[in-house]
Amino acid sequence: NARAHDGSTVFYPLTHNLHQDGILRTSVAFPQANAEQQEQAESMLSAIMQALNYVGVMAMECFITPEGLLINELAPRVHNSGHWTQNGASISQFELHLRAITGLPLPAPVINAPSVMINLIGSELNYDWLKLPLVHLHWYDKAVRPGRKVGHLNLTDSDTSRLSATLEALSPLLPGEYASGIIWAQSKLK
Repeated sequence: NARAHDGSTVFYPLTHNLHQDGILRTSVAFPQANAEQQEQAESMLSAIMQALNYVGVMAMECFITPEGLLINELAPRVHNSGHWTQNGASISQFELHLRAITGLPLPAPVINAPSVMINLIGSELNYDWLKLPLVHLHWYDKAVRPGRKVGHLNLTDSDTSRLSATLEALSPLLPGEYASGIIWAQSKLK
């Protein structure tokens, strides 16, 4: 989600996020989100960015309530909930931010397939992840410590069954605490 100098805005589809202990563990994004929620989110975030005269990428996390979306957090920057865009969108959130702040064209990103992002938190690098053809590794080259974000894995495929099967194959290659996030992502893909 970004705003250009001329006030125009573009949006990614809403992303489903799983947080555990206040940390984003897993995200799932689809080419089309719930239309009513997407419209409400775009309206709210556009109004905020316009009022602040904000230029660049801004992430907005919301809770889904019976009355609609309730804003939980605003992040005036690229955000880990948008990391899936590196492999799942025609324009990543990083490129979108640079385009917005430098005045380059800001077309709406194209999303052709579902994506899953798994945050790597305090986990050692495991090159066996790359034996799975849908897995894209983004490693931050930081010292591994408990609770520290050290990278993320992106998976994108138009076939949700293949995406789910890849998550199943990935699960034993990750520490046990990732299992619940993988099961959650698989449930979203059904």
